[in-house]
Amino acid sequence: MSNRIEDNREERIIMEKSFNTNRRTFLKAASAALIGATGFGIIGCAPQGSSSGDAKTAVAATGTDVIWDDEFDVVVIGAGCAGQAAALTVALEGDGATCLLAEKGDTPGGNSPYCKGTIVYADDEEAFLQYMLEMRGEEGTTPDEVLAAYAKGAVENYSWVFDTLGASLEEASVLPPTTRDNPLTAKPEWPEYEHCYALGKFTVAGNKDVEIKGDKHITELLGRVIDDHSDAIEYRTSAPMEELIQDPTTKRIIGAVIDGKNVKANRGVIMCTGGFEANPTMRQDFIGQGGAEPAINGLNTGDGHKACMKIGADFWHMEHVAGFWMAGRDLENTKFTNNQIISPCPKQYGITVGVNGRRYYMDWDGYSNKSDIAYMDDPSVSVGSRHGHMQIGGEWPHLAQPRKAWFVFDQAGLEAGAIPADTTSDPVADKLAYSADTIEDLASQMGVPADELTATVDQWNECCANGKDVYFHRPEKTLTPISTPPFYAQLCCPSFLNTDGGPVRSAQGEILDPDGKPIPNLYSAGEFGSVWSGVYQGGGNIAECLIFGRISARSALANA
Repeated sequence: MSNRIEDNREERIIMEKSFNTNRRTFLKAASAALIGATGFGIIGCAPQGSSSGDAKTAVAATGTDVIWDDEFDVVVIGAGCAGQAAALTVALEGDGATCLLAEKGDTPGGNSPYCKGTIVYADDEEAFLQYMLEMRGEEGTTPDEVLAAYAKGAVENYSWVFDTLGASLEEASVLPPTTRDNPLTAKPEWPEYEHCYALGKFTVAGNKDVEIKGDKHITELLGRVIDDHSDAIEYRTSAPMEELIQDPTTKRIIGAVIDGKNVKANRGVIMCTGGFEANPTMRQDFIGQGGAEPAINGLNTGDGHKACMKIGADFWHMEHVAGFWMAGRDLENTKFTNNQIISPCPKQYGITVGVNGRRYYMDWDGYSNKSDIAYMDDPSVSVGSRHGHMQIGGEWPHLAQPRKAWFVFDQAGLEAGAIPADTTSDPVADKLAYSADTIEDLASQMGVPADELTATVDQWNECCANGKDVYFHRPEKTLTPISTPPFYAQLCCPSFLNTDGGPVRSAQGEILDPDGKPIPNLYSAGEFGSVWSGVYQGGGNIAECLIFGRISARSALANA
């Protein structure tokens, strides 16, 4: 295990050199105190305020004392599932410890409320760890011991949610782990891996046989229990974090500037600020997709990344995202036309082409009709997407999508649901699609070469007639011809739910510096520096929020 840690450290050094070449724009938003700093900006900042909360920023090296406006044992930044889990752990296990849960938005934040709420869990810790290692693969950079902490936490997830928090098992949907002989019960994302049977999944409100009367999502459960512990947790909304406050001598994190106030954290600060989905510059710098559109709110702008970079954190997995898929947009590219998470575009009714008029990938994103394809029983089937991972050359990387593409279908496809009927009855009048009686005229409206689009449609129709996509191997049930005029073209752009990159995290939830040393009293949870570095298992991010929310809170509480 130690050899792997050293290998990972060497890999991160190489990544850091590359990282430094394109982070210039990223750092423009950082304080002028960074000027002249080396590496990741080791100079820290210590805000100086007054009792009125009128905070100013001063360089820590001056030794200026901080005037505190508030004081808590633990400060949690971000109130998505990760922050909620961390705050609850402080309340439940802190023996009277106090916690501030600070949320940038005016409601429980981040991406958590918008996901399906599926949570990964396990019964067999060792077997589940092996599944995590298989998903990491040879190229992943998350150390064994961090994945081991995840696996241990996955075993705790079930009892913590249902026993400790009191979720209704009657209203829940549970797909339990199984055995080697029957590995597909929980529908693992990667059924070809030997230990996929160790996977279990549940949702707190997924049982469709009962009327949901209680918590309809994991965020609602966590929020309700937080309300029950208001004696220990002070929950503030519309309270953005502006800076971390670092002791200039010890480098210990002693607090944060939150909504203009200096807030002291006696035992630690836990960063649960999510990703940088809503920051176009960071999207372009780190994932090469500045033109992509995040599926949900615009709050995750990389605030936590900037703060941690300024105090000397190391970073990893900045290129990892949950996505991409090509989602349907209106012709002016101002809004999604479909549920961009669950059914980004019903691709089984047509094909996707780039601005050159050609197909460029298996243009079936897998969300709309995955249940109709028995790929779980045959991993050799190259389904279009496994949570954004695309099969390319027998491997499953994240496919970088073009900024703009077109979903092309015909009248029969429209009637079958290419653009859902609850979206529009007339996509042309509603400016959701172009229409033409010929492929050549459609190409003219799209601005793509008519000869290329015509050849592509002809090739596709031949594949449909022969029952085999010889170009990109789409499943047979998705081979829908484009032959009945009028023909339609809908604009698409890359969409995704979340980024995974952020500060490097230890097995104890500590945020590490480039030398692999913990920055004292600074922790993280959730998608802010996620442990996912290979392929991704659905339900794994929410599970990580709960797991490292608990781990980081326990680590902070240990700082008596």
